[in-house]
Amino acid sequence: MNNQNDDFTSNLRDTLLDHQQKLTDENREEGQYLYLLIIEDGNDKRLIYLTDEMYEMGRRHDVEIIFHDQAVSRDHATIIKEYNQEENLFFYKIVDGSLSGKKSTNGLIINNKQYQNKYLEHGDLIQFSKQAKARFFVIDKNSQIKDIFNIINKSENPEEILIDKDLDSYAKKTLDHQTFHFENDPNLEKENIANYISKLSSFAELSPYPIIEINLQGKLTYYNQAANFLFPNLAEEKMSHPVLSNLLKAEQKIHGNLFVRELHCYNKVFEQYIHYLPELKLIRSYIFDFTERKEIEARLKDSEAKYRAVIEQISEGIILFTAEDFLIIEVNAFANKILKYSLKELIHENIESFIGDKPEEFRENLERLKITKISFRQELKLKVKNDKPLEVELSVSVITYQNKLVYCSVFRDISDRKKLENKLKYQAYHDSLTGLYKRNFFIHSCTKSLARAKRKKMVIAVMFFDVDYFKQINDNYGHDIGDLLLKQFAQRLQHSLREADSLARWGGDEFVALLPDITSQDDLIIILDRIVQAIRVPFLCNDITIRTSTSIGVAIYPKHGTDIDALLKKADKALYTTKNNGRNGYTIYL
Repeated sequence: MNNQNDDFTSNLRDTLLDHQQKLTDENREEGQYLYLLIIEDGNDKRLIYLTDEMYEMGRRHDVEIIFHDQAVSRDHATIIKEYNQEENLFFYKIVDGSLSGKKSTNGLIINNKQYQNKYLEHGDLIQFSKQAKARFFVIDKNSQIKDIFNIINKSENPEEILIDKDLDSYAKKTLDHQTFHFENDPNLEKENIANYISKLSSFAELSPYPIIEINLQGKLTYYNQAANFLFPNLAEEKMSHPVLSNLLKAEQKIHGNLFVRELHCYNKVFEQYIHYLPELKLIRSYIFDFTERKEIEARLKDSEAKYRAVIEQISEGIILFTAEDFLIIEVNAFANKILKYSLKELIHENIESFIGDKPEEFRENLERLKITKISFRQELKLKVKNDKPLEVELSVSVITYQNKLVYCSVFRDISDRKKLENKLKYQAYHDSLTGLYKRNFFIHSCTKSLARAKRKKMVIAVMFFDVDYFKQINDNYGHDIGDLLLKQFAQRLQHSLREADSLARWGGDEFVALLPDITSQDDLIIILDRIVQAIRVPFLCNDITIRTSTSIGVAIYPKHGTDIDALLKKADKALYTTKNNGRNGYTIYL
């Protein structure tokens, strides 16, 4: 706790020094006082300078002053700035709930009393919940840093705090009577009028926003200078003026409450906050110019509509998930469609639960993204509801979404591409007629096998085969029959070899095989005899019976060579020895 207070004190000192440094001669004349809020939100403590026209306070993520305590309402209170130009004084008024009329759950508690609204005074304690509170301070701009610290440190006993010698003058200025428009109303009791004028004159004429009042008979009783400036025909048009029209009708339905309506007048858009005051038999309006804000909202809605249209039409899946715990927060329509899960089945689930393969690599990439903020791309499989996993290319990057950093994953179906890649890869490595490996891939595979054999001191056999009398068969029956014979020849070779052996088509009617881990020459001869016997069985090609045989040459590692070129050359020589000896057999290189 002491460390936290030290951090707050250090941050406070830096903030105050920075603020005083920015007070040039020009802006020192803007006002005599600093307006501060010390916020305590559970274990969090922070300082806020009040300078803007309005502050929304609550648990919503998009308000100006955010509380994290769950007991605080989402829209708990609103602080509004009002200005007295003549005296160069600002006042801050706090209102329960939002300006749209939504009230807080706990109510607005200030100095242990409940208020609907209140002009903040130096030392006021605003209690939002047991853990969340704020203290309001009015401090002379010329105060020394140590004096301000003294004030902050005594914040639990504001009655002990001395702001400056002229503190009373600040209070008196808030009560000075200003020039204002007030119509005679015989229905107001004299005592009420006196109290009303005393209170109203302290802030209404200081407000830069129009304030207008009518009585329950529809008579205009008061409007301030801002209203007179913005609506110069108000006194003449009275209840026919757009600002006052239909107020009495609405009062019958919302008696005693706050009512907000949108007002279009003089090519501008206003929001009119209407208070019904039965105790004074009055209807009071506060009017704010929302033209610029409405234009911004319209542009934002238009941009959002375009964004949504693009996102929903795009033929890529988009999933947004939190950076902290990887929980899915938004999914576009294409992602729903392609994964076959409903929105309900995806939202708030961990994205990792939908990863079909390479989960460790995906997790490592996410953890790296947390640190580097550099996007990554990965090919993996996503789980599809009641179907086989989908091969996708997934890219994940960091974006700002609803004022938070989240991860945006964009994926596209690459199933067709992977099929094409696999097909091209197969064609690159495999013979189109027999389906066996091609020469280049066989040599590559042999190189790795020889390296392994060298490490483990294994014996390897390399074999060359060809089809005896193949040229005559081709000439007599044609190339189609010859191709069928080669396919069947390859199949019989494959069935005669062991599972770990490699077989490839070398070219034409020549084939080559690599047999790893030969334990003895007797084992090798058993395999060779099995091949010779398998090929002697007649072949049936399109109802044509063809009898042939095979000639085989064999070289052995490391006896006959230590690299694949040497072994193949000696196996080829052994093959021609077999042919010269009458074919239909095998020769092991000597």
